[in-house]
Amino acid sequence: MTPESSMIHDKMANTTVFPDPQSSWLEFPSNEPSQDPQPPKHKNDNGVRLDCCEEPSNENETEMKGSPSILLRRWLPEILAQIGGMLCLIGIFLLLWHANNRPSEEMYLGVTLNTILAFLTSLAKVAFLVPIAEGLAQLKWIWFLSPVGRAPKYRPLVDFQVFDDAMRGGIGGVRLLFGFKGILASFGALIMLSGLFTSTLTQQAITYDVRKALSRQANDTATVDRATTFSTYDGNALALTPYDTLREQRAIFDGFFTPSTERVMEMRANCSSGDCTWPAYGSLAVCGGVANLSAISNPALHDSLRKTTEKRLQLLLQTSNITAGSAGYGNFYMTINEVFPVIIGLLDEPTGAFNQSVTDLIVSDSFIAYTDEMVSTSSDSDALNDMMSKVKYLELAFWWCTKTYVTEVTQGQSVTREISTLSKISKGVNNTLNVAWDHKFYPCYSTGQCNNTYGVAEVALEKPADAADSVDFTVHLWTALTASMLLASTMLDSLLLDRTRGVVASNGGGSAKAFAFSVLGDFLTTELPSPEKRFADVQTVMSNAARSMTNLVRQGTTRMARPEAVVRGSVYAPRAFVRIRWEWMGMLTTQLTLTTLFLVLTVVATYMSRVQVIKSSSLATLCALDEETRRDIGGIGDGVDHLEKKAKKVSVRLERRGDFKDFPTQSGKSGAVVWLGVPEQRRSQSKVW
Repeated sequence: MTPESSMIHDKMANTTVFPDPQSSWLEFPSNEPSQDPQPPKHKNDNGVRLDCCEEPSNENETEMKGSPSILLRRWLPEILAQIGGMLCLIGIFLLLWHANNRPSEEMYLGVTLNTILAFLTSLAKVAFLVPIAEGLAQLKWIWFLSPVGRAPKYRPLVDFQVFDDAMRGGIGGVRLLFGFKGILASFGALIMLSGLFTSTLTQQAITYDVRKALSRQANDTATVDRATTFSTYDGNALALTPYDTLREQRAIFDGFFTPSTERVMEMRANCSSGDCTWPAYGSLAVCGGVANLSAISNPALHDSLRKTTEKRLQLLLQTSNITAGSAGYGNFYMTINEVFPVIIGLLDEPTGAFNQSVTDLIVSDSFIAYTDEMVSTSSDSDALNDMMSKVKYLELAFWWCTKTYVTEVTQGQSVTREISTLSKISKGVNNTLNVAWDHKFYPCYSTGQCNNTYGVAEVALEKPADAADSVDFTVHLWTALTASMLLASTMLDSLLLDRTRGVVASNGGGSAKAFAFSVLGDFLTTELPSPEKRFADVQTVMSNAARSMTNLVRQGTTRMARPEAVVRGSVYAPRAFVRIRWEWMGMLTTQLTLTTLFLVLTVVATYMSRVQVIKSSSLATLCALDEETRRDIGGIGDGVDHLEKKAKKVSVRLERRGDFKDFPTQSGKSGAVVWLGVPEQRRSQSKVW
C-alpha cells in the first residue's frame, strides 16, 4: 500500500459513519465521532466541513424502511400537478367542444378562444413538466446507485450535472437523451423535449371556416312567389288586366320554342344578399304530358282522328295551292312534290290515355298527327289515302296540378327544384276545366252570361306532399275555362315541311313548328330522330311549356294578392365559424398520458431501488458527495470548466450501508444509501485520484 493510500485508510478507519443507529442516509465521514445532534464543524486543510446528521426519530426510521405511504406522500406535489394537467386537458376539450361550429366572434370571459386555449395549454404544459423534472432528478440518484446483489457500477461524476441540466429542458434534455442514462431517463427527456412544440401544435386545433350564416341585417329579404289560387274573378266578372292574353300566349310560346336540349327554369327568387334558402313549399302549377295514341287499341278514336286529320290535310293542301298561285309562287311551289305534314287539333272528348285524376284537371287536350315519311302534295283521293296510311298520332295534354318546390339562391344564382307533384281534386263542382269539353262555355261567353253560369264555382286541389306549410290550392272555374280557350286557339295549327324541314305552307296558331322540330329533327337536317328520342323531345317541349305557364301563374295577377302567395325564406351572409381539428390535440393528450406513465414508473423504480425520495433537493445535493471526492476534484475557485473536466474523469457510485464492510455503523445495521464517493478499495485500486 502506498503512503497516500495508507494515510487515507488510517483516516477512514478512525471515522464513525453513523453517530447513532438512526442517523440519516446522507451522513458522511468525519475526522472524529460526534454525539452532538447538531451538525458539528471541523477544521481541516480546506477549512470548515459540514457533516449531515440528525437526531434519532421514529419518522426517520419509517422513511428508512421505505414505507409506501411515506413514498407516495413525498410524490404528492407531482401527483397533484399531474392531476391539474389532466383537469386542464379536460377543460380544453370542453371549451373546444363548446366552441366547435360556433361563430368566431363569440367571446369567452371577455377574451378570444385562442387566448384561453393558449393559457390552458401553458398550464397543462407546466403541469406535466413538473413530474418530468422531479422524476429526472430522482432518477439521477438511482443512476448512481449500484443494483442490489450485483457488481458495483461506477458512473462519471459529470452525469450529475447532465441530469441537472436535463431537468431544465433544452440542450440539457438533448444531452441526456443522446448520452443515454437509462431507458426511463431517456423516456422522460423525450417527453420534456416534446414540450417545445406543445403550444404551437395545440393552436393548430382551431381553424376558421367561412360559411353561410343567418343574416342579422333587418332590411335583408328573401321572397319567392307561388300560386295558391288561379282566379281573376272579382265577384261579378273577370278582372283582366291589359295584355293578360298576350302574356299567356308569350308564356306558351316561350316554352314551345325552347330547344329540347334545354330546360325552362322556374321563376327567379328575390334574395337581397345573394345567398338565401327556403323551406319546401307548395304551389299551384300546370303540368304537361304526352301519350302515344297510335299504340292505343281504340278503333273509334282512330277513326275520329283519321277523319279530322284528313279534312285538315285537304284544307291545307287546297289553301296552299291557291295561296301559292295567287301570290306568284306557283313555279316554286310546283317544284316541291313531297312534304312532311304536321297537324295539331283539339280532342273533343277524353281518350283514356291518362288516368282519371289527371283527366279531371285537363285544361287543354290536343293531338298531333305527323308522318315520318315524305308524302305527295297532290290532293287527289289516292294520294290522300296513301298519306293517311302513314300518319302517326300523339296526345298533348296540359292539366292543373300542385307541386312541392325547394328554392335556393347561391352567389346570386337562383335554383328551384321540383321534389313532388300531385294531380288530384279534393273537392269541386262536377264540371270540366277544358273548354273543348264544356258545351256551356261558348254560349255564355258570347252572350256575357258566364257569371250566371259559373259564378264563384271553384275546384280545390289536394295539397302537395313534403311541403312545410299548409295552404289551400283552388282554381276558379270561369277563369280556368277562359285560359283554356286561349290555350286551345294556340294549339290549333298545321303545316307542311320540305325534306330539310323548311316550311312550305302553314295554317294556324304557329305551335306546330315547335313540335315539328321534335318529331322530324332540326332545320336543314335530313335524318329522322329515333322513335324513342322523338317521344322524349315532344315530352320536353310539353314540360317546358307547362313550366313557363306555371311561372306566369305564380307571378301574375291571378294570385289575387293573397298573403300566403309570397313565401319568405332565410337570408344568409358570409360568416367565420370555428372548426376544431381534434387530431391536433393528440400531442398534449399524449404528453400528459406518457407523463403519467413516466411518473408511475419512476415511483416504482424508487421503491424497488430502496432509495429515499430526494428528487431535486439542493440540501441533499450538498451532502451527497463525500469530502475526499470533493477535495480531489478541486474547488469552485479553479473554475467551472476545470470542475467539469475533473468530473468526467472521476467515477463514483451511491453506496449503501451494507456495501462498506470496512465502515460499519455503531449498531452494525445496513440498508439505506450512504454517499456519493469511491470506497477505499476502489480508490487504491483505480488510482483515479
